[in-house]
Amino acid sequence: MDKIIENYDKVSIVEKRISYLLGARLRDKDKIKMAIEKQDKIRENHPAPQGWDSVSAIRKWRETR
Repeated sequence: MDKIIENYDKVSIVEKRISYLLGARLRDKDKIKMAIEKQDKIRENHPAPQGWDSVSAIRKWRETR
């Protein structure tokens, strides 16, 4: 009987670890999705000026560092 209880304890520990891992993965995906949606809203409200080249701006910033 003690062996059965001991095995059950091991299974419950594994179940808890798996649930923590799955929950963490789901939370991370939710946070990423929320961040993407927020960035999209910001882009909609603030369009880039005409003639602005992001590649050139990034290159210029990198060269000045």
